[in-house]
Amino acid sequence: STATTTTTTTTTTTPLTTMLLNATLQTKVSLADTDNNGMPPPLDATERALYEDNFKLAYRACQENAGGQTLPGRFEARPEAYARAYAGCGSHVTTTYRRSYARLYEATACATHQTDDQFVALYKDRPQDLIGRYVRLEALSAQRHLEKLYEITSGEPLPNHKSYDPNQVWGFLPGGPFENKQQMAESYVFCPATKNQASFAVIHNITGQLLGTVGVSHDDPTNLSIQLDAPIVQPQTTESQQEMEACFLLLDRLFAYGYRRIQMATDSQDALTRKLCNRLGFTLEGVLYKHLIVKEASRDSNIYGLLNSDWKRGARSALYAKLYGKAALKADKANEARESEQEERARELAEKKLQEAGEQK
Repeated sequence: STATTTTTTTTTTTPLTTMLLNATLQTKVSLADTDNNGMPPPLDATERALYEDNFKLAYRACQENAGGQTLPGRFEARPEAYARAYAGCGSHVTTTYRRSYARLYEATACATHQTDDQFVALYKDRPQDLIGRYVRLEALSAQRHLEKLYEITSGEPLPNHKSYDPNQVWGFLPGGPFENKQQMAESYVFCPATKNQASFAVIHNITGQLLGTVGVSHDDPTNLSIQLDAPIVQPQTTESQQEMEACFLLLDRLFAYGYRRIQMATDSQDALTRKLCNRLGFTLEGVLYKHLIVKEASRDSNIYGLLNSDWKRGARSALYAKLYGKAALKADKANEARESEQEERARELAEKKLQEAGEQK
């Protein structure tokens, strides 16, 4: 049924949502939004100073070593793109992550004059969004995403896809298919049961269309562990680069924040999610028999794990190469080696100047 209903405005924004999105000096949101859509709280004086310092540092670094050719007539486009992404990562992630994320953003935003215009405008409107090459992540909101998410997961025919059984999307999930938008709005999709989870809309970078959602749950900051939940996407996005990158963006930021273990838990019969776990670099740790009762059926759960040590030893590099190619991975590693060396020299020079100033006193 697609009967018209009055949709209750809900928001899935939690503290974890805003933590995982970008920091920004902006404090205003679009006038069209009634919730904050993941906009982080205003930075305090210390964080603001760190943001500004990181912006200046990154701007100078990109001026000296841009990630590509300068856009004709826009000599500041690359330094500005690199700096806003670098500073936007905040002060609580690793420097290595900031550099890699900023280079990817720079390459995506400064590919052409058109993409530069697109991402400058997007940054002015939504500076908090997490940006990849193929997709971006924004805080999931019923106000912004309910209508389209229902449309692309309800089984109804789409412009580029014939009608299908909605259980292709919802069959292994705790809820759905939904009879109408109101039912979806009141479900776990838009109403988080706890604050230790976060949900994001997956938006296609070129078309601006919603592809689905991805999220994390069971956040345990004491033990630095968390669960990545499989994306809920339209059928044609399953097994795509877009689906995989949405997961990569969250994995990379979580490990940069210091998480030690990320797990995925899936129905043992869910072949597509099992395949996704393997593609992302997760390891099957075991099976929990009769783990849950889902839709009045007993579920055995496969538990997959990915450790920070795995990520550093090669899981990240393997996934990066799958998404962006071996040449991009090589460039990413070369940039990290070059900039870390430059920062080390700058640090040594600053220490030398301080030492000389102390001796003169």
